[in-house]
Amino acid sequence: MVPPAGLKPVWQYPNGNLDGFPRFMADRAGVERWKQTFALYFGEVRGGPSPGWLGLRPGA
Repeated sequence: MVPPAGLKPVWQYPNGNLDGFPRFMADRAGVERWKQTFALYFGEVRGGPSPGWLGLRPGA
């Protein structure tokens, strides 16, 4: 997938830390704290799921 104009692929950003993402997601309590923080600042997510490509193993 090509990123929108003005953006680079995510792996080209030095602070993307793709290797640390699975470890971050494994801390479910930490993820929930982040979700609550974002909801506090930006509001709750509204609307249905976005249609699109689900990847090689949807739901995995």
